[in-house]
Amino acid sequence: MASRREFIQAGFATTVLPMVVSAREVSRQPLFQVQSFYKVVFDQRFPASVAFARELNQLGAPIHAIDGDITDLWFHELHAVWKKQPVGIAGMTAHGPLFCLERLGWDYGMRVVFRAEHPADIDAEPLYSWIIAPKQEQL
Repeated sequence: MASRREFIQAGFATTVLPMVVSAREVSRQPLFQVQSFYKVVFDQRFPASVAFARELNQLGAPIHAIDGDITDLWFHELHAVWKKQPVGIAGMTAHGPLFCLERLGWDYGMRVVFRAEHPADIDAEPLYSWIIAPKQEQL
């Protein structure tokens, strides 16, 4: 029998539609409430990322658009929030924004607790769905 973690990873590792269905199912689990995310970050350059954010927003999560660059999000919002209290964020982005948020979060006790790569179409970079949360909230 698959563990809860394997179930979550399988749901997020497929295409966008099954991922969204899994997000709805997983959102009912006690450790994964989309309303508890401070933000769901999405990259408006990628239709799959936009669809992901739209679906999670319908489930109650606040969303934040980027255009491949997390600078504004970090300097105008997230840095101050994490200084006061480390809160979880989720997203679907390319590797670069995820990498930057992961590294910046380390100073605040934040860790990537979930990451799944979504294969790219030809001539496109892969996307990653992810959750960054305080270290003790491992999924």
